[in-house]
Amino acid sequence: MAGDVTDTSALVWLRAEPGSRVALQYGTQPSLTEYSSANVVTVDSESDYTAKISLDQLQPGTRYYYRAEVARRMPGTIGSFVTAPRADDDAKVTFCFSADTRESYKPFTVMNAVRAQRPDFFMHLGDTIYADRNGTAHTLNEFWAKYRVNRDDAWSAACFRETSLYVVWDDHEVADDYLPTNPLAPIGRQAFLDYWPVRCSASEPQRIYRSFQWGRAVELFILDARQYRDLKKRTMLGEKQKQWLLDGLSRSSATFKFIVTSVPMAGGGSDRWDGYPRERAELLRYINEKRISGVYFLSGDMHYAAITKIPKSGGLKDITAGPLAAPLNRITNGTAGRYEYYLAENFNFAKITVDPKTDPHNALLEFIDQDNYVFHRAKLHAGGFV
Repeated sequence: MAGDVTDTSALVWLRAEPGSRVALQYGTQPSLTEYSSANVVTVDSESDYTAKISLDQLQPGTRYYYRAEVARRMPGTIGSFVTAPRADDDAKVTFCFSADTRESYKPFTVMNAVRAQRPDFFMHLGDTIYADRNGTAHTLNEFWAKYRVNRDDAWSAACFRETSLYVVWDDHEVADDYLPTNPLAPIGRQAFLDYWPVRCSASEPQRIYRSFQWGRAVELFILDARQYRDLKKRTMLGEKQKQWLLDGLSRSSATFKFIVTSVPMAGGGSDRWDGYPRERAELLRYINEKRISGVYFLSGDMHYAAITKIPKSGGLKDITAGPLAAPLNRITNGTAGRYEYYLAENFNFAKITVDPKTDPHNALLEFIDQDNYVFHRAKLHAGGFV
């Protein structure tokens, strides 16, 4: 699978048999009759025979095809992804997002509906495994096994072969509602980074928060809402990540600025943003005081589809999608006044389409179920704080 795509690069994840020396072929022809080759890598036991290969100097707004090749074997299945448009391009951008894939709910048939939408990219907003369900993982090998079980899903594999991903983690990659002091946290983080195409720098090998721009229309700010929590300091993000987000929002020229947070901004209890009200208020106040337009929060975790009017936010909204394949939320009161829309009756994902050429100030939000049925539509306005 390919992930963390920019306008000139992509990161390809793969897993191969022990000791394999793997080459990656890539190009713009669907058949790959002509291709370039990336550096050969040898998979080893330290990462459960997984590897990440960076493809660089790509062309913006272009569909690329790729496959892995091991010596004396037939090349692997061809996958594809599209690179982001240039930052000054008025390109149409379409993406899907959701969360929550629990192994006992396989097969993940909802991923076929995601695939049918042909998004430019898909965002998985956490609980990509349930390490603490259906047998609790304690060792690195056990965490890896959880990922292997989920990855061995034909519907997900077919979807991931045709689009790229941006992935973030939440609590079930480690343990329910865990805090950074949990001794399993570093083990769960290593397994997460081993099994997803998340690009980490040599100077910050454990950093998961990052941002991506897709033309003039879209910029993504993907938060890590787990590993920097500090109850004494009442912070979810930590000072460095929080400042990175504020600086990025103030600099962004994108029409829509999507803040991707694995947990919702309102409702859901102390493990979510409700447990960090001072930091949430600081973030919302900054957006309003700086008059940063086009900001929307995207979240998962709650196992329902909803559009939430964030209290005391000047009209900012949080769009929650999911679950992809996990228990439905039968507890939350969907009649609460903060909900502009609420449904907890199906596996689902959200699709957002931004087309600056035809509707420069609005985006289309669609909630879609496992049968590829659009069960709710709404417009997102970029002109102000609506």
